Amino acid sequence: MSTMKRVIIGIIIIAGLAAIILAVDSMRRGGTLYRTLRDGSEKFSGECIPVRHGTAKPSLFCSADAAPLAKKRFVDKAENKPQEGWLLRDAVLLSVRAAKLKPGTLVRVTSSSRGKRVELSWKDVSDEANLVILAPTKQGTLKLASVMKGLDTRTKWVQDVDGIEIVLP
Repeated sequence: MSTMKRVIIGIIIIAGLAAIILAVDSMRRGGTLYRTLRDGSEKFSGECIPVRHGTAKPSLFCSADAAPLAKKRFVDKAENKPQEGWLLRDAVLLSVRAAKLKPGTLVRVTSSSRGKRVELSWKDVSDEANLVILAPTKQGTLKLASVMKGLDTRTKWVQDVDGIEIVLP
């Protein structure tokens, strides 16, 4: 085999490996290739999210619980992409009576897989103008998103939410 053939074969192998690495990376990050291969629908089909409050056994927020709730929508500033989901307020009210929730109540939303946690006051969560929503992702999980200052950029959102905790005063 001539040197020229070896060089051409080497270039083909390197180009093939680079293409595989880029394709895998694109799919892991939800890039164009990922969006092309998926149907693009964003539905809450993942596991139920435990909602902890006090010492009681946690209640669960599941897709069946979300179905009757009204969806709210906003367009995020960074990508000009619509975000649609259920108000966190409505999800909390499925588990805790409104009379128990005071202005000093805190709502913690966590994602153990992402190592993220956001703590919001009940006053901020209950204000519909803040649009604090649980929006479904293409992976079937939920993300916490909002137009509220301090939670209005994608880097601040909590993706893959796996816990909601209500801390009563």
